[in-house]
Amino acid sequence: MLVICAKFPLTGRVFGFLFMAVAAALPCPAAIELLAPVDGAEVALVPEAQKKAMAPQTLAERLKLFAEDRAHGKVIRHDKYWRKAKPLVLKWRPTAGEKGPWKVEIGTSPDLSDARDWYIRVNKIDKVSGRDTGKAEKEQGQKEVSYVVPRANLEIARRYYWRVSARRRCAKFNCGPRCGCEESQHSVRSGIAAFRTEDVAPRWIEIEGDVRNIRDLGGWHTVDGRRVRQGKVFRGRALNENSVTGDAPGRNCLTVEDLHYLTRTIGIRTDLDLRSKGEVADMKESPLGPGVTFINRSSQCYVAIFSENGKKVMAENFRVFCSPANYPIYVHCIGGADRTGSLVYVMLGVLGLSRHDLETEWESTFYPNLPDANPDPKFWCRESHFNDGFGKYGNEGDSWNRRIELYLLDCGVTADEIAAFRSIMLEPR
Repeated sequence: MLVICAKFPLTGRVFGFLFMAVAAALPCPAAIELLAPVDGAEVALVPEAQKKAMAPQTLAERLKLFAEDRAHGKVIRHDKYWRKAKPLVLKWRPTAGEKGPWKVEIGTSPDLSDARDWYIRVNKIDKVSGRDTGKAEKEQGQKEVSYVVPRANLEIARRYYWRVSARRRCAKFNCGPRCGCEESQHSVRSGIAAFRTEDVAPRWIEIEGDVRNIRDLGGWHTVDGRRVRQGKVFRGRALNENSVTGDAPGRNCLTVEDLHYLTRTIGIRTDLDLRSKGEVADMKESPLGPGVTFINRSSQCYVAIFSENGKKVMAENFRVFCSPANYPIYVHCIGGADRTGSLVYVMLGVLGLSRHDLETEWESTFYPNLPDANPDPKFWCRESHFNDGFGKYGNEGDSWNRRIELYLLDCGVTADEIAAFRSIMLEPR
């Protein structure tokens, strides 16, 4: 196990735990042994209940599965991770009684040069960072530490590397990094371990504020074996509430941490808001700030996307995704379900997802209550609207993807624009 000691300068700007890679002449105090996940182990991202819900190949089979689940204890429905990624749990062993606080680094580069950092308290909020970013739980008489990483938001089928560090504190004063005692000048690092995330979509995104149903459009495989790029387009609910009176925007739902993550870590450059003017009132700027391009266009869903106005708006919205300068893009309505779902269905359809994957991606918003379970065939929110609408395009034998492409062409989108969108969103063969 590789152990690196660092000596902390006593002056200068200090943020977090001030883990500086300065060689120390003093002996290393101890090793931190990483326990799991290590040695390239696969980490699951999609909850088992959702995998089970997505497995049936037809809508009728999925509706039957949920009907049986309702009749037999709602086993699937009681899964607490609906519309969330399965949590990433890290485990390590402090071999010489280190008690933290801890610093966890996770990145895709073997040297962790691109790592995101988590600073972890043990018994109270870390006074150094001023933020409670998580709690490490002691297990087995302090022989192991287990940590559920908050909002890890890992990509699909990606190799990751991680490491844990701890800074020593003198027992008398429980000192901080600016303390001049000998103990505070020492830290210990674990070695670097690797794991890989499973190759299963969707990729759920979780943030701190009250904004749910966020997921990356990337990670899916197309029928011709390509993969949709991750980190390019994110769908979800609105970043602020609807206007109450119609003359002033609703409350911003984001925290400072969310703003940093969405604008810097993910790097959102365009906020495509599909809500009506009454919902957004006089909004001129994205809740993400003035550095993000804000586009508000009142949009339609389901049957309405096949109307003349619906096709016109569909073309205008689709063109936002044809320019590389707009990416990454966050697209939403108020709940991220109907208007967003209809646009995303078309986008992923023209990229080449199978019909099964198109349906289950759309259904993921509604699990465990599929709209098509409603006995009223005229219910406004159901997959049959897509089936009837796109089914009118093309000829017998045409693929579902081709029918959706013909719909876009009928909306006024050009073949060159579709080609540009595909070049941006699909990984090379």
